[in-house]
Amino acid sequence: MPEDIESKSPWTPLKIIQWAVPYLTQKGILNARFDIETLIAFALQIDRLKVYLQFDRPLDSSELDLIRALVKRRVQHEPIQYITGKREFYGLPFRVSPSVLIPRPETEQLVELAIQYLKGTPEEKRIVLDLGTGSGCIALSILKSLSCQVWAVDISENALNIALENAKELSLEGAVHWRQGNWFSALGSNDPDQFQVIVSNPPYIALSEENELAPEVKGFEPPEALFAGESGMDAYRDLAKSLNKRLILGGIALIEMHSNRYESISKLFEGPNLKETLYPDLQGLPRILKLEK
Repeated sequence: MPEDIESKSPWTPLKIIQWAVPYLTQKGILNARFDIETLIAFALQIDRLKVYLQFDRPLDSSELDLIRALVKRRVQHEPIQYITGKREFYGLPFRVSPSVLIPRPETEQLVELAIQYLKGTPEEKRIVLDLGTGSGCIALSILKSLSCQVWAVDISENALNIALENAKELSLEGAVHWRQGNWFSALGSNDPDQFQVIVSNPPYIALSEENELAPEVKGFEPPEALFAGESGMDAYRDLAKSLNKRLILGGIALIEMHSNRYESISKLFEGPNLKETLYPDLQGLPRILKLEK
């Protein structure tokens, strides 16, 4: 923010928006209007739509200082979700931090497919495993939608702490069996041997593709949740080793994929007792691989 935005100036939300939109756009921020409205709302602790009702509200020095600091962070391409610490997913509020991947809208399709399948399954058989849970958005969205038993795995302790906080805020504290470790090996002897539904949005970006990522992604989101070796296939290979034996007969696995590598990923999971179905995203790109045993 320019230095002339001081507490003595009659700055209002509208005046800040009028200045900030071209400024953020010049700095390469794609959704400048939405972002500045979101930052103003966050600073004033109101809903973004209510910013319109307070366009002419004079802002005090503390509010201006906070908005200035938030804009500086956004100009550095820090994701708006990390700045506010919030992200809506499947109609639910989730806390996020640089310890977890920011939930993407396309992952909601994975949740929807899991719920559709589980609705047709007797409640006592609804045993779900979420591999690479991150913020817990997949596991908790499923559990918030219907009654089931859920296990959720992540290798990162910090990610699991965020997931635990989200569970508490969604009134699901104690409802998920959280496990720290690498994929299936995180499960212990007292955990189920097989699951009716296995879901995963694993890391799938090749290290060679790092420079193709948006600065918001490359500079801020956790590398362990993004990258999967030189080919981007490491996580899929790990999952393919044990997925078949961990899936109950008649059960399904739903795996989010890199659209450019869906053929290679599909081949990894090929088996005589696994039926594969491919689901495209809203852009028509291959996105979810369903494996039915």
